[in-house]
Amino acid sequence: MNLKGAKIVLTGASSGIGKEVLERLKAYDCTIVATSRSIEDIADPNRENIYYKNFDLSKKSDIDKLFDYALEKMGSIDLFIANAGFMYYETIYPADFEHIDQIFRLNTTGVIYSAVKMKEICKESPYNFVAVSSGFGFLSYPGYALYCSTKAALRGFGQGYKYELLPNQHYQSVYPIAVKTDFFRKAGCDAPPKPQQSAEHVAKSIIQGIEKNQAEIYPSKSFWFLKTFFPYLLNLGVLMEKGKFRENLK
Repeated sequence: MNLKGAKIVLTGASSGIGKEVLERLKAYDCTIVATSRSIEDIADPNRENIYYKNFDLSKKSDIDKLFDYALEKMGSIDLFIANAGFMYYETIYPADFEHIDQIFRLNTTGVIYSAVKMKEICKESPYNFVAVSSGFGFLSYPGYALYCSTKAALRGFGQGYKYELLPNQHYQSVYPIAVKTDFFRKAGCDAPPKPQQSAEHVAKSIIQGIEKNQAEIYPSKSFWFLKTFFPYLLNLGVLMEKGKFRENLK
């Protein structure tokens, strides 16, 4: 995909990976609708081709409003980057349906709905849809079980849905490992799993993957190698986290 002059929607743009992606996109003279729940933290009134707007993307009504707003401002959408998401670090107890539903609405259901909405709007026109998933979609860590399950579901959707699109339409999945941001701290974990990568590196990998129309983008080549050839070694990390999680429960 040629990013120069593209019309882009970016969610989760106010922090972490999303914020770094936004900074890199500015070099391509794109028109961007950047959204998050706290977009005022990064809104820059001096940038005429970037529109900042708050939306709650766990709600169908707000996703619909986002698309309407983007089409009003840009006329069309060439690229949708679904980056918004959050995690819990917790023991899942007691049973709380709303608690479970809340994380799935933003991390999974909202992303899938947005992907199908893009197809509905673009019809046979070319476009790219990027879903920022996680390496946690391949293995589930104790304390992160709900978050991992949202990303595993998103991975499963992408693996099948990409074949439903036309050759000039691309569904792209991103699988970063743990990123050095406030993401884990906000979830209640002061010691995130290792190894970790910087948000800058992940953003660079995403931009490169978009330009190459890669169906799957792995910012960590080591993770891709282990997942592909030695998946059992990844389970060692799960066992290490098991011990740490039990310590945190004391």
